[in-house]
Amino acid sequence: MFFGVVAVAGHPNSGDAGKKFAVLPPCHRGSWLMNVWNRIEQGSGPALVLLHGAGGTARNWLPVMDRLADRRRVIALDFPGFGRTPLPEHIDFTLEWVMGQLATQFERLGLNEPVDLAANSMGGWFALEAARRGMARSVVAVAPAGLWRGGMPTLLFAQFQALLLGSLLTRGPGAAVLRIRQVRNAGLALVARYPERIPQREAIGMVRDLDRSAVALRLAVHHARSLCFEGGQEITVPVTVAFGTHDRMLPAGVCQSRRHLPAHTGG
Repeated sequence: MFFGVVAVAGHPNSGDAGKKFAVLPPCHRGSWLMNVWNRIEQGSGPALVLLHGAGGTARNWLPVMDRLADRRRVIALDFPGFGRTPLPEHIDFTLEWVMGQLATQFERLGLNEPVDLAANSMGGWFALEAARRGMARSVVAVAPAGLWRGGMPTLLFAQFQALLLGSLLTRGPGAAVLRIRQVRNAGLALVARYPERIPQREAIGMVRDLDRSAVALRLAVHHARSLCFEGGQEITVPVTVAFGTHDRMLPAGVCQSRRHLPAHTGG
């Protein structure tokens, strides 16, 4: 239901020393309740929770985790159906379900007070909703989804369909085309200002992450078509919202309305 840019920072496959990767207990996919979501955790101190964007994973935050974890306990989560957190069967990826599950994860992580949230895209929508519900101490949302008027813009919906189709075509034997730089650059042009700067392994990882999250992403997009973020005027905690000047997925004038954000929003 809630998206924009697929990833905030690539898909690195190295440099993981010092990060704690959660070991998940067996997950009964037919169960209504999820087990612990996959996470990457580093550092100690006041908690900072990182929420990834649509088609992304917790690993998108690895390039900045060392700096963020200098004085903080930093926790990057994989939403259900994304990264290494499986999506239970017979679950509709609705706002109420996701927010209920997020609250459960906070409790399981010992986060019994409102926490600081940094988030991107779909995660930005969830972070703003968490603030509205009293779950956040502060929010920094980078290109948050949901700040459109009425439902999801038709162009954005079409862009997601194109991304999903592109990832589908790279399965099996089609994966070989990802080694062609021009193909990778074209596939990532919507979500990266300079796709040619993304190393081959990271770029391929981003496309594969998108493909693995296809079921959850389709459900989310389906629900987002008729929704937008609402009720944010009642948020009292600090909120910062920022968009890239050259954002192709969530352009100004279409997807950057501030009418439902609190008056004190920075950015």
